[in-house]
Amino acid sequence: MEQEQINKLAQKFLEGTATDVEQKMLHDWYDSIDPHEELPVDGEALRLRMQQAITGKIAKRNPWRVRLAAAAAILLLITAGAYIVQQRKQVQVAKTHPYKEDAAPGTNKAILTLYDGTTIELDSSRNGALGKQGNTTILKVAGGQLAYQSNDVPASEELHYNTVSTPRGGQYQIVLPDGTKVWLNAASSLYFPAEFTGKERNVKLTGEAYFEVAKNAQKPFIVNVADVNVEVLGTHFNVMAYADEKSIKTSLFEGAVKIKDNLLRPGQQMHVYKDGRFNVITDPFMEDAIAWKEGMFVFNNDELDNIMRRLSRWYDVEISYSTDKIKNKEFTGQISRQEKLSEVLKMLELTDAVHFQIERKQIIAMP
Repeated sequence: MEQEQINKLAQKFLEGTATDVEQKMLHDWYDSIDPHEELPVDGEALRLRMQQAITGKIAKRNPWRVRLAAAAAILLLITAGAYIVQQRKQVQVAKTHPYKEDAAPGTNKAILTLYDGTTIELDSSRNGALGKQGNTTILKVAGGQLAYQSNDVPASEELHYNTVSTPRGGQYQIVLPDGTKVWLNAASSLYFPAEFTGKERNVKLTGEAYFEVAKNAQKPFIVNVADVNVEVLGTHFNVMAYADEKSIKTSLFEGAVKIKDNLLRPGQQMHVYKDGRFNVITDPFMEDAIAWKEGMFVFNNDELDNIMRRLSRWYDVEISYSTDKIKNKEFTGQISRQEKLSEVLKMLELTDAVHFQIERKQIIAMP
């Protein structure tokens, strides 16, 4: 394509007016670029403008739109390079490289542990009845979900507790006996009774889960996370409570929840730190709290160390750094969780602020 045509396509893409055909043309152009070509653009200004472009212009959830948005931003900056060059030196920008090894994305898989210690691999089990505990039948239903169906008989006096746990690289959806829906993220577990009896519905969570709680004003639903109780009546919320995170983060999307005698409203988050301190954020960036459930990675000025922990859980890899200085570098963008690990790393490398190597089950991050 002629340079003028490429410039017009890039501009239309960033404005959100490019057709599917025009997007494909721009995508093909980007794939043909020599990644080692040196460009007369100030590197720091380029990275800043790229992040702004990715933040403000990506509207549709197409797996390669992040990469394409960055490419378009690069092109426009090259075209207008005279306006941002500060030292008129040549730098290598957004250089990516092929990886010798890769990792596949996570899948729907989990293990159900019954009260007697019996374990069932849910991803390999057939649909239908998996067992019975007390007055409740355990089912694997269409779509691979786990469901608990209470029989129309008086509740059993003895409670049978089950645990559903997802490995690194796994996720799973559960429908509890009261109809509450739970989505478990990777490296997480939920401990719950096969029947909810008594005045409360109590479950225990490790890791991360999104809840859509069945309403029952007479029987509050309580999620126990470490030493923190999240109490609800009927609501939609996400709890992120991995042991390697700085805090337990609860994000409320609908209804109301009470934590440490504080009532959260929709659109608010509470962070509870390990030393007992907590704070309520009234205007948080909520998309990143629910993105994993929708099959996306969403980064909004997230530090690299935070991002790499997410990738570690989903792709079941270990992370190491050539220097700790890059851990707090911030990134903004989004990409499908169904992409291979290399595609996510390439997106981060487009900023030229970090580069990666994949060696078997380990990612090495370096400047």
